[in-house]
Amino acid sequence: MKNWFRQHTRALRHTLLGLLRQPVSSLLNLLVIAIAAALPMLLWLLLASAGGVANRLPVEPQLTLFLKAERDAAATKQLEKALAARPELAKIRYVPRDEALRQLENATGTSGLTAGLGDNPLPDAFVLTLRGTAAAPLAALQAELGGHPLVAEIQADSAWAQRLQRLIELGRGLFDVLAVLLALTLLLVTGNAIRMQILTRREEIEVARLIGATDAFIRRPFIHFALVQGVLGGALACLLVWLMLARLNPAVVELARAYGQQFALQLPDWRVALCVVGATAALTLGGAWLAVWRHLRDFR
Repeated sequence: MKNWFRQHTRALRHTLLGLLRQPVSSLLNLLVIAIAAALPMLLWLLLASAGGVANRLPVEPQLTLFLKAERDAAATKQLEKALAARPELAKIRYVPRDEALRQLENATGTSGLTAGLGDNPLPDAFVLTLRGTAAAPLAALQAELGGHPLVAEIQADSAWAQRLQRLIELGRGLFDVLAVLLALTLLLVTGNAIRMQILTRREEIEVARLIGATDAFIRRPFIHFALVQGVLGGALACLLVWLMLARLNPAVVELARAYGQQFALQLPDWRVALCVVGATAALTLGGAWLAVWRHLRDFR
């Protein structure tokens, strides 16, 4: 056990010294690994941030009917009864103009909006919630009710929220594709780096074979090299993503605040960083193992 630990410690020390002896080429290799790991990590964090906003949005298909000011109470009651009899509507809520004004004042953080107007400019409205989430019934009902004599305007309130969720789903599909492509990139980059090291140390490996070195002994320095590069590259990727998001976050927070919302980009925590470093190290190890296994066969 002590001999095994001593051999791995020696191989790890030799790897670190080799990286320090060639700082420029080592830094370039680490940047390639870091960029390949940072891109899917950045996309995943952006999707997680957008997903948190989408989860707070109403996703049920909703229509808001803004009523005309010139109408009588009997006609309004008749419209409400007609809407209540429709089977495709799950919920109907009448919003008087005074309540709508209070909601607007609470949402914007202001009061006394009508002080300079003399009257409440907002109309009465019906908020309709449909059953299910299909878009076709929503469009059909919007076209039908838009021609009602009491309706001044009709608006689909949650259509944009549904579009946002569809965009997030598309982004998740892109994340899967990007993660697979960049994982293959890490395997190829690491495999090529190990292949070049094997070719430059070909004579040394042949001599080690002649004096009885095992495959594990020959493989060990290359595996340690890939492991160190994977860990350092993954850590550098986390640092790059954290710096980018931290730089963007103040502008994003101010933009959301201008619209009366609270939103910030999700920064990578220690669990995300650990997953990225672990995945990067595993991929570089896999690339190194395949490269060493393939080339060691040529020395037999």
